[in-house]
Amino acid sequence: MAGVLSPVRGGTRASSSADVDLVTRCVVASALVGSAVIHGTVAGEHFGEWVLAGAFFLAVQAVELVLALLAVRAWTRVAALVVVVTGVLTVATWLVSRTSGMPVGPADFRVPEPVGVPDVACGVLELMSVVAALVALPLLRPGSRRHPGPSRRGVAIATTAVWAAVVLTIWGSAPIVLGADGHSHGAEAGSPAP
Repeated sequence: MAGVLSPVRGGTRASSSADVDLVTRCVVASALVGSAVIHGTVAGEHFGEWVLAGAFFLAVQAVELVLALLAVRAWTRVAALVVVVTGVLTVATWLVSRTSGMPVGPADFRVPEPVGVPDVACGVLELMSVVAALVALPLLRPGSRRHPGPSRRGVAIATTAVWAAVVLTIWGSAPIVLGADGHSHGAEAGSPAP
């Protein structure tokens, strides 16, 4: 994995710092790609219920993918802070949707939604990226990049992960586009199937 991001190696202290930097960048990038995949695969279902909800999921996915690429390509203090803020806001939005329902949107969105395995997995991934970014913050100086950009191999891996997330989004949206039943909110979620 050291060849993926190619951290600068120095003495013992610098090596330790570079190792922590490498691990935090990898955790942030992989956790964000994972949560982006989950957000992308449910975007189509939410588009079928309310266009703005689907657009929200695609926007969250886009932000996560850009931040994942920044963790690999141009990891800065600002990028780490944005990871923390967006991760906390995303998890907070999820908590509201599961405890009291969303304060905006159609009536079905104003009812608490049941907790599902993908939801929890996505929340865990988001929180992993937040914790890793918080660990990285003391290592990052304001206005400077911690280490030079990754190797070509690292960029290729990150780009492949982003494309995989896009493909999975298309795959997850296909049932809605093709007219199949999808995700439901509120009272409909507990109703028996016809």
